[in-house]
Amino acid sequence: MDTQAQGERLQLVAAWSRVVLGVVAIALLPLLYPGFEEKRWLFGAYIVYALIGQVLIYKGIGGHTRSFLGGLVDMAAVTVLVHQVGSMGTMLVAIYYFAVIVNTLVVGRRIGVGLALVASLLYAGVLFCEQLGWLAYGPNAPAWATARPGNADAFVGACLLAGTLLGSAGLVGLLVTRIREREAELRRLAARLEALSQRDSLTHLFNRRFLMTRLEIELARVRRGSPLAVLMIDLDRFKRVNDEHGHQKGDEILLAIATALADATREVDVPGRYGGDEFVVILPDTGPAEARSVAERLVANVRTVGETFDAELPVTASVGLAFAQAGDGARALIQRADAHAYRAKQAGGDGVSSEPIGAEWDGEDESRVRPAAAVR
Repeated sequence: MDTQAQGERLQLVAAWSRVVLGVVAIALLPLLYPGFEEKRWLFGAYIVYALIGQVLIYKGIGGHTRSFLGGLVDMAAVTVLVHQVGSMGTMLVAIYYFAVIVNTLVVGRRIGVGLALVASLLYAGVLFCEQLGWLAYGPNAPAWATARPGNADAFVGACLLAGTLLGSAGLVGLLVTRIREREAELRRLAARLEALSQRDSLTHLFNRRFLMTRLEIELARVRRGSPLAVLMIDLDRFKRVNDEHGHQKGDEILLAIATALADATREVDVPGRYGGDEFVVILPDTGPAEARSVAERLVANVRTVGETFDAELPVTASVGLAFAQAGDGARALIQRADAHAYRAKQAGGDGVSSEPIGAEWDGEDESRVRPAAAVR
């Protein structure tokens, strides 16, 4: 599941808190504040709004705009509730913090801080209107909680809520940002480690482990009717390069040959280093004629690279070509391709030895070898 899908799923889960709060309000608030008996319909409307929001989140409609507008409705609803039960004497102001922190965690710091600012302004506006007498203080509060606070108390309360809300949103948002940055870094590192585990460190082609794993996958497709060919490439006269010119020169040739192999294959093909001076190319959805054409092209490309290093005795390639059958395993198929690469080398190298379709190679039929003279 990608990051965006995870975020939407988290929003969907978190937004159920609106429905839960609406149900709790319908069930419990009238017991604590009898004046809310006649206002149950408000909580019912809030639950309907919350369910509509769930549908929008599920369908991926609205994005951050939906989240912010939904948060505005939440803050307005909490402000109405707080005003009804006594803005300066109710623990329900804690819902502000809950809503702001949840939005910051789920949607992000900017949304969280924005909603904290909106909540602070709404709360301060209610206190201001109550102090001027434009709104009754705690119209549905119990008798002991209906005493209107003084101007200083109201000012301090508004400032305290604004400071703590904005501070909470900012701090939680900073933590969320840092955590997401670390997660992104870990994902990048994991992707890099995965790539390193699949690639040969020198040639940057796929390594032997990946080749065998991929071959098993392709063989499963063969059993469903797809053709598959495998090339084993064994370099000729490569040991002489290491012996006479050193391993650094040998590494340079291997890297150049690997580049030539990658350039000469299709995007769907899988070239890799099998080990030492041996390479494998997996050719999915490739029939005999096309596979032989690819093999001959690779022989020619390797010869060209070899001649740039030593025109008189260039490194060349002996290529073995095997075609997958429905009952093949990865090792058996590789072994057949390797046997044909050896046969091409015994015939003088710089050529292709191919097995026939649908028959076992017995090592006797010389007509299956296409040496360099035939390739040129």
